[in-house]
Amino acid sequence: MTEWYGLGLLVIVSILTGFGHICFKLVAIRRLSLREKLLAPKFIAGTACFLLGPVLAIVAAKFVDFSLLYAMTALNFVFILLFSRSILNEAVDQRKLLGVGCIIVGLVVIALGKT
Repeated sequence: MTEWYGLGLLVIVSILTGFGHICFKLVAIRRLSLREKLLAPKFIAGTACFLLGPVLAIVAAKFVDFSLLYAMTALNFVFILLFSRSILNEAVDQRKLLGVGCIIVGLVVIALGKT
């Protein structure tokens, strides 16, 4: 049961990382000075996500093997693809879907081998 808690935390870490990247992208594409970008609420939110993620990963490390913890960082790609599509309206083609499918299958194989 505690390993599932760690896995749940790692999913949250990946969501935070993906959201942080999207926040940075939204700030980067705006025509602002560097100072304005660094003070933009989306930049601050992205930074907060990037600071909270490692803290939760440290907590998760107590419950899962490090090899599993590190493998779970591949989930970042899944959430970035979802956020890119839903927030940035980027196209998702079959190649991207196939890649994300491979990541998910790989993570399931690794996670099932550990439980």
